[in-house]
Amino acid sequence: MGTAGQKIFDAEQVIILDRAWVLASSLVADDFRLDFDDIHSWPVDIRRYPELRPEEMTEGVFAQLFRYLRPGPVVVGGLPDYYRICLYDPAILKALENEPGLALEPLLTYILTHEFIHVARFARFMEIFDSGREARRMEEEVVHKETFRLLKGGRMPGLDLVLDLYKNHRLPVD
Repeated sequence: MGTAGQKIFDAEQVIILDRAWVLASSLVADDFRLDFDDIHSWPVDIRRYPELRPEEMTEGVFAQLFRYLRPGPVVVGGLPDYYRICLYDPAILKALENEPGLALEPLLTYILTHEFIHVARFARFMEIFDSGREARRMEEEVVHKETFRLLKGGRMPGLDLVLDLYKNHRLPVD
């Protein structure tokens, strides 16, 4: 149990999260031809539910992306802005309880691949982080489609179920 009695990832589940993080970041970096040397050079950090600030808390999603600006003047070669993936352990664990056959590793791989695609698109200026409501909706459509493209045909057990569960997210929302 975690914050306010909410279920959070246990030690074994955190190891699964680490594997999903490495796989998702590698897939996206390769696909977008990003020159980040390794997982630690991405302008991204990840926080789980117990580590979130009050303003990072939300309901109804598995993860949310925030952008933080580094303080001080922008200089060539300086540290870039960075993104924080906020994972909502309770929502993810509830989905695992409610959906027969759903497994943590493929679900986290999907969630993190999706969030890394957002970061890659923002880093490449393919989309602007602070865009309006309609642009954000369109960005979600694009990112769900890209996530599916990257993960389809993967050999991870349980990934097909996750892709099937997310198929409606790839369709335009009216």
